[in-house]
Amino acid sequence: MNIVYGPVPSRRLGMSLGIDPIPKLTCTFDCVYCQLGKKRHKVRGPEEVKEPFPTPQEITAGVEAALAEHSHVDYITFSGSGEPTLNPRLKEAVEEIRRFTKAPIALITNSSLLTRPAVLDAAASFDLVLPSLDAGDQETFLRINRPSPGFSIDEIAKAIEKLARRVPIWLEVMLVKSEKLRTNIDPDSIGHIIEKIRLIRPHEVNLNTCVRPPEEPVDPVPEETLLKIRERMEGELSGIPILVVPQRTASRSRLLREDELKEEILKTLNVRPCTPVDLSDALGINPAEVGKYLARLAEEGKIDRRVQAGQLYYTFKGE
Repeated sequence: MNIVYGPVPSRRLGMSLGIDPIPKLTCTFDCVYCQLGKKRHKVRGPEEVKEPFPTPQEITAGVEAALAEHSHVDYITFSGSGEPTLNPRLKEAVEEIRRFTKAPIALITNSSLLTRPAVLDAAASFDLVLPSLDAGDQETFLRINRPSPGFSIDEIAKAIEKLARRVPIWLEVMLVKSEKLRTNIDPDSIGHIIEKIRLIRPHEVNLNTCVRPPEEPVDPVPEETLLKIRERMEGELSGIPILVVPQRTASRSRLLREDELKEEILKTLNVRPCTPVDLSDALGINPAEVGKYLARLAEEGKIDRRVQAGQLYYTFKGE
């Protein structure tokens, strides 16, 4: 199990050392924009997860080893291949990491389990939380996030509001468009999202869209549309910064040997699809060099190629 990966270039967090604290592809949602393919295990909570979770000791050992190799990390980020708050020992892992590093620790979450007091308390132990809210009404929530049974967007929004009183949060709103599906960018859907943001009062809002290839027939929202949505939100949400997430972040990471490079490429692709430029930024080597290793991994049958909106992405093939 690859628990720690990167550092990878994050469009919001700079060079982010990632932690995947759950069994692979386990989540409470099955979002239409998910980049991780269709082999996901959808659950309502940790009580339905059959595989063992990484322990705090396993997580901290991986983080210590990665920090010993990489001189620059902007954030240590719990995220990965599903919903990280499914891990019931998340707070303990954070406390252990704080014993040996001063690097800020962030949590990226779909917000679903924040309605549970223990999960809310664990989330409040992070330096920064990036919770998602892709819908403001139940109908859109069911259509975009496709949650396990029993989740309510109203209750989730109330939980995020409680968290925002305890820790800085950057609220992510993932916006998508589609010719086949009704999505979340029509005026009514945006209006409902604005209502929830007004309730939550986050420290800032990050408007995002799917730049990596999802499995479903949804596409990135054009920048001009994102800017119009931002303009509307700014007009209706006084005092809350509304940001459009940038497309790329430069890297400072450096690796040396071929075996290290190939291993880091696989670990990164195991979590998310990447372009050669993404990997070049993350690994600190030129795109031509990255292309050489990608060609070898493809020949070995370890990675696949996928084209999204004219852009070539590489994905982890697995066993």
